[in-house]
Amino acid sequence: MTTSRAARAKTASERVRQPTEIRRRLIIEAARGVIAERGLFATTMRDIAQASEVSVGTLTYHFTGIAEILAEVLQGEMDFFYLPIVERARAAEDATTAIRVLIDGFFADDERTVQHWRLWLDFWSLSAHDPTYARWQVKAYDQWRTDFRQVLERGLGTGEFRIDDLDLVMTEFMALFDGLASQAYLPGSSMGPTQARDYLRGWVERRLTGRRRHPARTSTAQTVTPHGETQ
Repeated sequence: MTTSRAARAKTASERVRQPTEIRRRLIIEAARGVIAERGLFATTMRDIAQASEVSVGTLTYHFTGIAEILAEVLQGEMDFFYLPIVERARAAEDATTAIRVLIDGFFADDERTVQHWRLWLDFWSLSAHDPTYARWQVKAYDQWRTDFRQVLERGLGTGEFRIDDLDLVMTEFMALFDGLASQAYLPGSSMGPTQARDYLRGWVERRLTGRRRHPARTSTAQTVTPHGETQ
């Protein structure tokens, strides 16, 4: 979150105590919060400097501009939000549990997940007009497809899933996943993460296992947050 305190330049002694990589990381963390709260297109370098409690001069010393900061923020989302969820899915006891971990992790109710999707929704818009960010997004989606395909192949190997066309099933899931995310995390939407999780869990049971799931189970189902906590 942003702070109401006026930004101030750090003293020379304070700068010495914070190596460049630590200072950059702190700025990126502050920038993520500001962009998630205000929106990418409403955030300025001055906003980020104030949230980071550094001067604009210090900010421009470490970063060439807001584009470089955004690139670092997006990479941080992959490293510190996306990868932990995927790694927990890989460690799951079976493929069915692995998909549950992915669904519950990416569609959690906590503020960190809300921030992630707000950033990603802004990134979708930016990528439609900027080839550099479009290429980055394509790379991120390629990684997501690879990771999800591994889960499906694991389920096929153990006999948990019944899939006649792997590529088609992947396409269906990706489309449903993105469509639900854009609705569940849109401010004021009538659909929230709980409903999105329920739709995805139902799709998994119908499409991958051939079973039908009663919607009433949503109210008693537990959810695993991106941090591994049960709700």
